[in-house]
Amino acid sequence: MTAVGSTTLATDDPTLRAVTRLRERLGTVAPRDPKTRRLGPRVHRLDLLHELCEAQTFEHVVGWLSSERLSDGTRREYADDVRHWARAGRELVGTEPWYLGAITSDVIPAWRAWTDDLGLGPRRVNRLASSLTSLIEYTKFRTRAEILNPITKHDRPVIDPHDESAMTPILEVPEFQAVVAQAQTPRQALVPVLIYTLAGRVSECCAAGKHHMDSTGGECKLDLTRKGGKGRKFTLPPLLCELGARCWGDRESGPLLLDDDDRPMDRHAVDRLLNRLGRAAGVLPGRDLTPHVLRASKLTHMYDQGVKPDDIRRFADHSHIATTMRYIRRRDDEALKREHAAAAVHVYEGLVDRFL
Repeated sequence: MTAVGSTTLATDDPTLRAVTRLRERLGTVAPRDPKTRRLGPRVHRLDLLHELCEAQTFEHVVGWLSSERLSDGTRREYADDVRHWARAGRELVGTEPWYLGAITSDVIPAWRAWTDDLGLGPRRVNRLASSLTSLIEYTKFRTRAEILNPITKHDRPVIDPHDESAMTPILEVPEFQAVVAQAQTPRQALVPVLIYTLAGRVSECCAAGKHHMDSTGGECKLDLTRKGGKGRKFTLPPLLCELGARCWGDRESGPLLLDDDDRPMDRHAVDRLLNRLGRAAGVLPGRDLTPHVLRASKLTHMYDQGVKPDDIRRFADHSHIATTMRYIRRRDDEALKREHAAAAVHVYEGLVDRFL
C-alpha cells in the first residue's frame, strides 16, 4: 500500500503503480510559507498536488506529468508551476481546491499584477503561462472537452532574447580552474569536472551510476541517459577516469557522485557543493555557481576553440541550433561591440589628446 496525500493506494493496480512511480520521480520539495517566507519540512510534490487540486484536475495533472517526453527536471518544474496556479486560484479567486477553469481571462490582469508584486521575472511568467497552456491542451486532447485557455499572447511579457542580464553567466577558464582548486577531496573535485567535461545537466549526472561505466578495450566509457531518455555514450578522458577511480574504489554499483559521507548526491547536494566552491574561489560575486553555469561555460569554451556550432549542438544534445546559439551568441556580440567601439577611435583620434 502507498499513501498519496490522504489517500491510500493499492500498489497492485497498474494505474496506481504509475502514480507511485511519478511520486518518486517528482521528488520532494520544502514549501515556503507565503507570509513568513520560511521553508517548511520536505514533502513529496505529488502529495502537495493531491491536496491542492480537486480530484478530476489531479487526474489530468498526473497524466500530463507522466508524459515520457518530459525530463524529470521539467516534470518537477511543471509540478511547481501547478502549485503556483493553485495558489493564484486561492489568492485571487478564493478557489480551493484548484481546478482547471478556476483561472479565467478576467483574472489574468490581476494575476499579472500579482506576479509583479511577487517579483517574478518575465521568463518565469512566460513559463508559468506556457505550463498552464500545456496542461489545458493535454486535458482537451484527452477528454475532448472545450476548455478555454485564459492566456493569450497579449498577456505574456515581451522578452528580449539578447538581454545579457538574463543570460546564464559564464566562467572563464581560469575561473573554472579556481573552482576545481578549492575542492578538498577527490569526490568534491569530481562533481564540477564531470559536469563540465560532459556539458551535463545535473539530473543526468546524478542519475549516472557505476553500472553505466564500461572499461573494456582500454577506454573508459560512460553510457549517459540525457534529457528525453536519449542514450549517449561518452569516452571519458583518462585523467577524468583516474579521478573517478579514486572516488569509486572497487565499487561496481551505486551512483557516480557520492559526497564525502558516502551519501548519493542529488541536485540539491550538487548545488550546495558548487555554491560553496564558487564562493571560496571568488567567482560570480553575488550569484550562485550552478550546474547550468558549468554547462554553459563548457559549450562557450568549445566555441572559443573554434568548434562548429552544429558540433556543439550535437554535443549538448540540443534539438535546435537556436538553443545552442543562446550560449554562444553573447561571445559574438561582445567581440562585435568591442570591434566597432575600437573603430570609433579613428574618427576622433588626435582631437581629444589635449584633454588627456
